[in-house]
Amino acid sequence: MIKIVAVHIEEVRGIRKLDIKLDQATFAISGPNGSGKSGVIDAIEFALTGQIGRLTGPGTKDLSVGEHGPHVDKAKFPDAAVVKLEVYFPTLKKAATITRKVSSPKKPVIGPKDSDIKAAFDDIAAHPEITLSRRDILRLILVEPTKRSEEIQTILKLDDVGQTRSALNTAQNRLQTALKAAEAQANASRDTLARHLNIAEFKADEILTAVNLRRKTLNLASIDELGTDTRLDLGLVEAGKSTEFNKQAALRDLKALADAVGVVDAVGKPAVDAILSDLSRLESDPSLLQALHHRALVEKGLDLVDGPLCPLCDYEWPDEKHLRTHLTAKLAKSEEAAKLQAALLSAGTDLGRECARLRELLVAGYRVANAQDDAPSKSAIEAWGKDIEGLRGELGKMDGLLGLKPRLSTGWAAVPKGFASALAGLVTLVEAKPDQTATLDAQTFLSVAQLRLEDHREALRRRQRAETASREAKATYDAYCKVMEAELEALYQDVQDDFSTFYRLINEGDEEKFTAKLSPSAGKLDFAVNFYERGLFPPAAFHSEGHQDGMGVCLYLALMKRLFGYGFTLALLDDVVMSVDSGHRYQFCKLLKTHFPNTQFVITTHDRLWAEQMRSAGLVTGKTSLSFHGWTVETGPLVESNLEVWDDIAASLAKNKVPEAAGTLRRHLEYAARRLADNLGASPVFKSDGNYELGELLPSVLARLRDLCGKAADAAQSWGNATEKDAALDRKKMLSTCNGAANVEQWVVNKALHYNEWANFGRKDFEPVVAAFRELLGCFRCDSCESWLYITPRGIPDAVRCSCSRVNLNLKSKGK
Repeated sequence: MIKIVAVHIEEVRGIRKLDIKLDQATFAISGPNGSGKSGVIDAIEFALTGQIGRLTGPGTKDLSVGEHGPHVDKAKFPDAAVVKLEVYFPTLKKAATITRKVSSPKKPVIGPKDSDIKAAFDDIAAHPEITLSRRDILRLILVEPTKRSEEIQTILKLDDVGQTRSALNTAQNRLQTALKAAEAQANASRDTLARHLNIAEFKADEILTAVNLRRKTLNLASIDELGTDTRLDLGLVEAGKSTEFNKQAALRDLKALADAVGVVDAVGKPAVDAILSDLSRLESDPSLLQALHHRALVEKGLDLVDGPLCPLCDYEWPDEKHLRTHLTAKLAKSEEAAKLQAALLSAGTDLGRECARLRELLVAGYRVANAQDDAPSKSAIEAWGKDIEGLRGELGKMDGLLGLKPRLSTGWAAVPKGFASALAGLVTLVEAKPDQTATLDAQTFLSVAQLRLEDHREALRRRQRAETASREAKATYDAYCKVMEAELEALYQDVQDDFSTFYRLINEGDEEKFTAKLSPSAGKLDFAVNFYERGLFPPAAFHSEGHQDGMGVCLYLALMKRLFGYGFTLALLDDVVMSVDSGHRYQFCKLLKTHFPNTQFVITTHDRLWAEQMRSAGLVTGKTSLSFHGWTVETGPLVESNLEVWDDIAASLAKNKVPEAAGTLRRHLEYAARRLADNLGASPVFKSDGNYELGELLPSVLARLRDLCGKAADAAQSWGNATEKDAALDRKKMLSTCNGAANVEQWVVNKALHYNEWANFGRKDFEPVVAAFRELLGCFRCDSCESWLYITPRGIPDAVRCSCSRVNLNLKSKGK
């Protein structure tokens, strides 16, 4: 994969200008909240992927990299916002650079321009999951099974699996709806034929009895068997195939229509009530309605996707897959709206079937009106038929259903005014017709029966095709889910085993029998964890927030191991162990060192104690860690660096900004005191919350180094090493005579000299204070490598050293 050698950041997020040398090693950045730590993670992520994760996702509707990626003072000049990385590709054994500007995030400048290096950078750009924030942890642990499945499949690059399952499910649902419509049409055509034949039950023998009675009247041979190609009018000469009119059949059609009109609203009432209930719920929850509107829009967008250009906003994505993934993720976020949409469409389908039945009756009535050339009834039936057909179309789509509340509230069928009288007039007209002769009645009966039989056969064929399509779609969906779940089961077994191992390690001595279970099923991923052998429960059921944080990181690491294997060489962890207690943090360092020795972690934290623990555990060193002591909009992060801090203080004093200089000095002393207290094993009065004041830490640090120098001098004396003895005594003397030490000692007895009063000093009064403390901190550093002194080993030390070993004060005396 990739490792980072160095980072150069200019005008990105809260950073004005910053250079960091990581040298392919795990690196820690600490500092208080708001000091710019996450800005470093944002910059690295942007350089590698062209994206900034915290500017995307839920709650970031109005945010974008183009507008909010640059420093606030450069928002209108995105060309000034740039990140350059020096990197190394272990598998290629090649070094490279990548420079990316916010003004052109899709056009990084890569050097050298080797094809394999460009391909490697393209691969990294497709893996934004190398960055983990606390928000990402919550998306893995504290989410419902459907969303967890989507998140994890996205990380594992299995989003195509979920999208395919979703597409197959949508297809089977649509084909099921089409089948219901085809069944309704087949039933309606069957009822129309049965009504014409005037039979009680739609059975072959009853059909043939009614038909053969008319065929006997015409001296035609009886039909013994009703086959798929049987013609009911077989034997009628062309002249006898009259379809104009059959009085009795027409009267039955008109009666059926009149009866239906009388009960039409009652027949569709269950479906109408369900639709109105869901529409009322939408009205009472505007956010749900908005989600529905968005969902409908995104669904249309997905259907129209044909390349990397978004059909909704014309934004060009890196490729079509990225665009489809983005739109699919948006659909997943409106799950509640989706359930409501499904309920509405289902009720709409039910009412649509009633529309189909009514329309079939209207078609039969229209034929009668047309045959009688009765303009009033013909016009009324035609207009209502078109209205019902239009309603049926609206019931099958969300946009249509959302506008139907007024109509459904007053009667879904909306029987036209005067329709009953027009229909009654048509009935009167037909009844007034003279009765047909037996021969003519038989001829028209058979002709109309054959036409309606053909209509019914065609409806049955359509239903058969719909049944086949629906059955095959369901079989395909079920087979896909079965195979998918079997494959995912095996995959998640590996993930859950690694997750359990990692979690047991960071909770060593506490939950040593911890186990977990990831259970995939039909687009969901259930996650249960063992709680002290009392059973498997959701992570949030009994485990503390700190344990949940630990679970999130462990699950992430297990997923990264599964995704990259030995190629997992870089991860950006942005303040992700904020709730893990200090005891478990040492184990967390052990986890990273033992299970991921080849991975470079860039870790940020607002907890200075955690930063010190990473150094103490050997996860990082003084050279591979950085501390920010503050941030201003003008300067960006204020870096804890011996030279830079004093330059910052001098610059503030040059502008006569004593309070600003005093604040910088105090923060630097607080940082140095904590660092030195840990490095040297100082012994301030213990506080359970670890919240030590500068006045409590620095005196104990001063006393500790004096004591260590005294012991070093005694040890050198025992060995007869005059040079080492002089070096130890000289450093002890420096501590005793420098003005900074005197200042610290005076804090206790003279409140006027206390650091709390520095902000009230004048420039001339404060400059000696700065010089004194700069001299004092120099006593704790090596003049050559400028590293802080430290004891080794921790506990009962043998020596006081620096990083380059130029300072190496032996503490072990010669045995007597």
